Amino acid sequence: MFKKMFTLLIAVLFVVPFVVAADDFDDDFGGGFEEDGEDSEEEKEEEEGASEQKQSDEQSESDAAMRDLMGAVETEKPAAKNNAQENQMNQQDEAEEASVLPKGLKPVLLVKGGFSVYGSYKYKDSATGAWKNGNAMFGSVDEGILGLEYLGEHVIAKGTVNLRTDNALIEKAVSNPLMKANLHSIMDGAANALYEVYGGVKFYDVFIKAGKMIPEYGLIDGYQELGMGFATPFLSRSLTVVEGFIPETDAGFALGYNGTFMEDHNVFVGVSLGTGSINSEFWDSDKTMGIYGRVGYAFRDYLKAAVAFQYRTDFYSYPAGTTDSKGKTGKDVNLIGIGVHLKGGYAGFEMPVSFDYNMMKMVEGTAKKSPAGMLLSLAPGYAYQFDHEWIDKVSIAVRFDFVKGVYLSKDGDYLDYTNFKKASNYFRIGATANFFTKEFAGVRGMTGLTFLMQPKSKVDPKNVNKDDKYNHGFTTIVLQAGAEF
Repeated sequence: MFKKMFTLLIAVLFVVPFVVAADDFDDDFGGGFEEDGEDSEEEKEEEEGASEQKQSDEQSESDAAMRDLMGAVETEKPAAKNNAQENQMNQQDEAEEASVLPKGLKPVLLVKGGFSVYGSYKYKDSATGAWKNGNAMFGSVDEGILGLEYLGEHVIAKGTVNLRTDNALIEKAVSNPLMKANLHSIMDGAANALYEVYGGVKFYDVFIKAGKMIPEYGLIDGYQELGMGFATPFLSRSLTVVEGFIPETDAGFALGYNGTFMEDHNVFVGVSLGTGSINSEFWDSDKTMGIYGRVGYAFRDYLKAAVAFQYRTDFYSYPAGTTDSKGKTGKDVNLIGIGVHLKGGYAGFEMPVSFDYNMMKMVEGTAKKSPAGMLLSLAPGYAYQFDHEWIDKVSIAVRFDFVKGVYLSKDGDYLDYTNFKKASNYFRIGATANFFTKEFAGVRGMTGLTFLMQPKSKVDPKNVNKDDKYNHGFTTIVLQAGAEF
């Protein structure tokens, strides 16, 4: 049997190519190499012998061996495969023709909000001066962005509007005037409703853009997604733009590089200049000038990291060194911030880490003070994927925020040093559970539950401001939902 198989293999390797070549040669030159009929007779005898041999059991075994060696030849499957590929290409062509949006243009959609089914905080009664319990049952859109983005070969453009609403925690329950100013700088006025509006060009991964945009700082843009599904402004957005010293969007100019090499490695570097719209009645300022920069690296979806810096100066309505009609003297008040931001993920686990250290200038009477503040946020979570028709995954995550450098009253000014205690601190803890839908027509959604608490803490032991020694914090449980494109 082995000899037969070996013989057949030799035939395949040597005889068959020779026969095919001879057949091609005969077709090309029209034959004519038969000198007489003897060759024809010999060929007939060989064909008859081969026919008799095919009928024998020995030839049947040889044919079986050849089939085992070479495999059965199927003529219909390749045709079916070609037909399937052709149908798929036709469907893609039809989808491209049916698409309303030109190539490179895509919608931008992110909406996330909810309703607090239980919430409590303390507030000071303006008539009696006593602290009372408030019921924080309210609804809000904590993150809302809608618009279009164009990413061409050399042209980039984006236009989005803000869809957020007021949040009662910021308005009533939080002793942080900076947080209130940050929220209103996004929501007040038609100009601020334009969240990002910019255009620019790119060449070889180098980009230049101008307009109103997210500053080149940390991983702020990485928060514009459903993520693990946290709600409330503290959790849906980066702390650096909620209660930190950085505007959420800034009008100006940006230059940078964002390129991928070896398929999986991404490097991004950027610098931006802008004038934000945060204002201070205490300081008579209406804008801030900022310089922002970052250097970052990403590896697939496993790791994304950035080191960032900012330098900001408050503009005021009268020159430095002069005095206005109210007797206020202009001073130069600036801030230097440094941040380290990480986001890791593997096998369903996710771990964002955000750390920012800010060296500020504040005003105490006619003098300037230089306190420092720190923001730290951790949000580890885990998502379990489902093999389901429309459910994508369920996720759970916890959140821990630590703030050092505390405002004592929301009624003060964020540049007033007498309302700020650099040595004081508080923290927040939270948890969330959500399930996410699979993507349908480019849109995916989520819904779930978030718990968040900021415990009471003694922030002013000496009661310097003659108001209260404590930051009373708050508690809230939120039913939430969201969607993104």
